[in-house]
Amino acid sequence: MIWKVKKDSVFNLSALAVLFAALIMAGCKQKTDEKVESIADIQKREGFPVRVMKAEKSAITSYELLGGTAEGYYQTTITSTITGKITSVNVSVGDKVEQNSSLMTIEPDVATNYNLAKTQYETSRKSRERLLALAEQGGVAQEMIDQIEATYQAAKEDMEAMRKNQFVPAPFSGTVVNLFQTDNKRVNAGDKLVTIARIDKIRVPIVVSDILINKFKNGQKAIAADSIPGSIGKVALSGQQSTHTFIIEALFDNPGKVLKPGMYVPVKVIVDKKEDVISLPIEVVLSEGKEKFVYVVKDLQAKKVPVSVGIRGEERLEIVSGVSEGDMVVVSGSSVLADGVRVKIVDE
Repeated sequence: MIWKVKKDSVFNLSALAVLFAALIMAGCKQKTDEKVESIADIQKREGFPVRVMKAEKSAITSYELLGGTAEGYYQTTITSTITGKITSVNVSVGDKVEQNSSLMTIEPDVATNYNLAKTQYETSRKSRERLLALAEQGGVAQEMIDQIEATYQAAKEDMEAMRKNQFVPAPFSGTVVNLFQTDNKRVNAGDKLVTIARIDKIRVPIVVSDILINKFKNGQKAIAADSIPGSIGKVALSGQQSTHTFIIEALFDNPGKVLKPGMYVPVKVIVDKKEDVISLPIEVVLSEGKEKFVYVVKDLQAKKVPVSVGIRGEERLEIVSGVSEGDMVVVSGSSVLADGVRVKIVDE
């Protein structure tokens, strides 16, 4: 059987195909013409995302971070006053010693040693005793008594001086923190022998500039190594002319011997403290030339507010003017802000 297709049916099919193609092309053109909204456009329309904090009053403490080399509260390095050979060392590092106890003995090279001085002393002592016995019986001139007394005192002083040279005494009660010599070693006058220190209390001399010196005064609280409490004990009234620097001294109790002579000790000194003032995190306060400012959010708009700052704490700055208690201050997102732009407050 042969099928016959009417001409008007063919026409209708062709028309439908053309219409369908036109619709497809129109849809594609519409999608092409649609503009994709950028992130910047969305932020401009909805607001730049920011995190804020409410300005509140609290206490703020200002510190100066310094440091110095620890020393014993009393500390001295004893040097030899004579040339000779060490015949005995009576202490070791870490030993506790009493005042005037013998640290070591030195045999002098010179002929006028301790034994000779002692012999001269004994001779003058006996002569003095005989003369005083005769004086009690009368017939001895006062001039002779004065002369023998002077000879006796000079011999005694020479013997004591030589004894101190030969037997090295501890100048005060403390701990041996350094020992420079050993038995049978020869020493010259001026050579270091031993360092004695009182280490139950430590002092830390600190060099500060002439810009900072007026911040310090006796009695200020200080903290060593982040945890050991102490105080400022001395503040120099005169500085080094060549460097324009001054010495302050921090004192710390050291019962556990945590701080040791010769150790570098970081010291934090409390130089100021204020109560009931507005303060903000340091990174929130921005700078533009010499001007300092923050962004405050009002009616979902960022307002650029100039501020005056006071003392600086470890993490916060005192705000003297520009920000009031209760203001919503931008703490994150300020890098893209400008005065008057719309913002969107977010939690994270």
